Amino acid sequence: MNAEKIENGNPNHNIEQIIEELMIEHGNELTFLAYSYLKNAEEAKDIVQNVFVAAFQHLAAFRGDSSLKTWLYRITINKCKDHLKSSLFKRVILLGTSPETNKKESPIDENYLEQEASKVIKKAVFTLRLKYREVILMRYYQDLTIKEISAILNLPEATVNTRLRRAKKQLAPLLEKEVFSNE
Repeated sequence: MNAEKIENGNPNHNIEQIIEELMIEHGNELTFLAYSYLKNAEEAKDIVQNVFVAAFQHLAAFRGDSSLKTWLYRITINKCKDHLKSSLFKRVILLGTSPETNKKESPIDENYLEQEASKVIKKAVFTLRLKYREVILMRYYQDLTIKEISAILNLPEATVNTRLRRAKKQLAPLLEKEVFSNE
């Protein structure tokens, strides 16, 4: 899905169809992105629903300065940050409710070791400060380029590269500690 379909007023696509295509194409990665901020699957899903509502409401005003994917990522990040700032969220955290952890996976899986390694890495990534976590997740879990991350976060590419380098430097001892503690 690209901005040309919107700009050219493609008669075969009304706004509802375009939003539906965007949901199919980007829904999962936006949910993962929201989860990386909120650490709660249900809240992440709610945020993404709100992202698509906002996209539906403002799609006609989309100028095409960026790709639709970048625009959706930016909306998602803004909504997550707004949610994190909300007083409701702060009250929940202050009352001691911790973000959910997903432990539904069965340890008797044929890919058990790979899954466990993935869990260890994700756990380490989620200990990073948000500014480092978001670039790691976008780069390595969502395969975005430095240029795309730069556009989404509205940062210079050099800053994205610096954050990636610092994040990796912070992850190394965390992962080493996990590996040696599990042996």
